[in-house]
Amino acid sequence: MTVDIHPIIVGTAGHVDHGKSSLVRQLTGIDPDRWQEEKERGLTIDLGFAPIKLDDGTIIGLIDVPGHERFLKNMVAGATSIDLAILVIAADDGVMPQTREHLDVLELLGVKKGIVALTKIDIVDAETIELAEEEIKELLEGGSLEGAPVYPLSSVTGQGVEEFKAALLEMARALEPRSAEGLFRMPVQRVFSLRGFGTVLTGIPLAGSVSTGDQLELVGKGLVSRIRGMHAYGHKVDVARAGHSTAINLPDIPLERAQRGDLLAVPGTLEVATRFEIELRGVGEGQPLRHGEDVHLHVGTREVVAKVFLLDQQELPAGSHGLGQLLCREPVAALAGDFALLRRLSPARTIAGGRLIGVAGRRLRRFKGQVIDHLHEKERVLTAPVDRIALLVGDAGERGMTEEQLLGRLGWTKEELGPELANAIQSGRLHRDDRSSTLFGAQSIEREVERIEKMLAGWYRKHPMSRTCPVSRFRREGAETLLSVAFRVLATNGRIELLPGGLLRDLSRPDTLSDADQEQLEAMREWLEAAGTRSRSRDEVEQQFGASGLQLLERLLEERVAVAVGPTFVWGGQSYARAIQAVSEICGSVGGELDIPSLRDRLDTSRKYLIPFLEHLDVIGVTARKGNRRILRRAEAP
Repeated sequence: MTVDIHPIIVGTAGHVDHGKSSLVRQLTGIDPDRWQEEKERGLTIDLGFAPIKLDDGTIIGLIDVPGHERFLKNMVAGATSIDLAILVIAADDGVMPQTREHLDVLELLGVKKGIVALTKIDIVDAETIELAEEEIKELLEGGSLEGAPVYPLSSVTGQGVEEFKAALLEMARALEPRSAEGLFRMPVQRVFSLRGFGTVLTGIPLAGSVSTGDQLELVGKGLVSRIRGMHAYGHKVDVARAGHSTAINLPDIPLERAQRGDLLAVPGTLEVATRFEIELRGVGEGQPLRHGEDVHLHVGTREVVAKVFLLDQQELPAGSHGLGQLLCREPVAALAGDFALLRRLSPARTIAGGRLIGVAGRRLRRFKGQVIDHLHEKERVLTAPVDRIALLVGDAGERGMTEEQLLGRLGWTKEELGPELANAIQSGRLHRDDRSSTLFGAQSIEREVERIEKMLAGWYRKHPMSRTCPVSRFRREGAETLLSVAFRVLATNGRIELLPGGLLRDLSRPDTLSDADQEQLEAMREWLEAAGTRSRSRDEVEQQFGASGLQLLERLLEERVAVAVGPTFVWGGQSYARAIQAVSEICGSVGGELDIPSLRDRLDTSRKYLIPFLEHLDVIGVTARKGNRRILRRAEAP
């Protein structure tokens, strides 16, 4: 059976015993109180779910939350999914403490649409109703639900219920459906087991969609299971998506390992963290939020204890805004842009909340202008995709960030990331290493380019006759990929040329050799060749040609007119090539054994020159030692 679901969630809020559950029964015909204790006590203690049908048969999900202050953490677990709030206020009591706290929760969790049910009008007079309406108007003034319509009604007599229901459904129908874009993630609200099926986890997905047969994991627990089946509002469905209250059968997840507060996601897409940055707004009455205070942190359906570090002020009073960093006692799976709530440990009261703007960052220093400005920028880019990508990758510094890591930080799919990432790369704000798909911010590459250019300048000051520089001089541990991308940028801009043999040439550097230098080089080349296989040492070079001779020698070496054999000896290029050919001929073929006496006789040399040459052959991979033997690995020098 197919079911048409409008992907939004309607949720109740309000003080205990103001008639939330009774109203839900009037609207849906379903008792949202699931537990026997709730039915016996007439008190909602946990979340209840019921569907509402539109005139065309389309279903909208409704969640009923507990109103008692002792169960506010359960209320918060449900409020994280609400798109349209029903604020329930009894006409006889009016606005009560939990009314205000529930309203604070809705506002802090980003709920911007609502309707007010003024209940129990059957037990008060018209003047009391009018006074209650005025009080409600004052309560909502200046908040996100300001101007929400107020409907007086009685769940006992039915007076006003139909008018309220019609208005509610009209608002729900007009509300933009929750997007199914992004990586699938669902905060777990309830866990149970069915005989013959195994573990079932229920919740309301925040983003994305999944189908029967897909795999899901409990993030941070390493538990993965394939979806055996799914239900939404009592109907079997093949696809679960954001905005659907969904039950997912995951038989391979042990019942005892799953609990409310867990997060379901596609395996390998999301990670847990213990440190978050947050933009805060203080609410409530009494003491302000203090720097370093331990609080109950609510994110999704998760509740953990966290320490709050205020970064731009000493304390956060009600109504004020600030920036903070949270250090959680336990890992939490959340993304920048998620809403969070902070409640005091004792007495348990909501004191602040807001949006997470950073995940898993380093510890931040307080009252630093650069830190504060950067956090404001993080807050701004939450709604600017390309800017957000550039900032996230830039924050990764010289480590860079893979596309998979970026997807996990953003909560996007590859299809969503593709065009935005291409835009960022094309505009020069990001650079990508094609082999590893590692991304780097423009500033990281610019700093690496500056380092390379500075080192090049230093190299040429010490080696003025050189035209090339060894690439190995620029390498440093943990930054190989960054260096590769920086080299590519320099080469693309015509600044350097990467050459075979691990060398690079600075194309902006003119050749400074004079005619006299050229004559000296030719004389040195002939002198080296004249030595044959009884090669010259570097000391002999300096004695023959002076201190400048060693600089000229580097030019011969980089042009392969001469070859350094070990740290001491230098061979003429032609003599060296004949020696390599002799090695190849004596061995016969790759894998053949080198007869040392035969090579010594062939080269007409002595042990003084032969041993460094043999060790050099091993180093460059022409030969290899096999016990006491030396065999041919390649027939020519690299």
